[in-house]
Amino acid sequence: MNNFPGLKMESVLTAKFKILDFHYRGGRILKECVFCRNIVTEKEANIFYSNEDMIGFMDKFPVEIGHVLLIPRKHFENIFDIDPDIYIKIQYMARYVAMAVRDVFNADGINIGQNNGESARQIVMHYHLHIIPRHRGDNIQWERIKQSDDELKESAMRIEKRLKEIINGDTLDNKEMD
Repeated sequence: MNNFPGLKMESVLTAKFKILDFHYRGGRILKECVFCRNIVTEKEANIFYSNEDMIGFMDKFPVEIGHVLLIPRKHFENIFDIDPDIYIKIQYMARYVAMAVRDVFNADGINIGQNNGESARQIVMHYHLHIIPRHRGDNIQWERIKQSDDELKESAMRIEKRLKEIINGDTLDNKEMD
């Protein structure tokens, strides 16, 4: 199910952290979880990346155009709950996704963030990593903006295309996009 066969995870997993006496509570799909139900099961999202462990998709309520999320397919509530192997794989992929988002949206920088628990403003209780393009002087307000489904779909297609180019070894900056 890996739609990017050129990406090798083995090297990163051989360097994974040794965690003693670690037992995660997650690893299932919860029908009451909006991400498990709508994204993982129903595929009701503008998905640009998918493999057996994770899904990358456009944030339906972005704070900036190009705001994306990476989530594990299985339900883990937060960083304290997630399987360490899945966590490492998501972090590894975040680097490539950040490059693609930067290139597609001509960003000067990238915010990568993850909230854990209600007091930290985690709204969906399913582990997710935000990747947000930033532009010099954008003065982000962290308010949600409205984008049409067509705009989100078009962004997802552009990110998917650039991500495949990056993974296949073409990491040129400022590459012309269709």
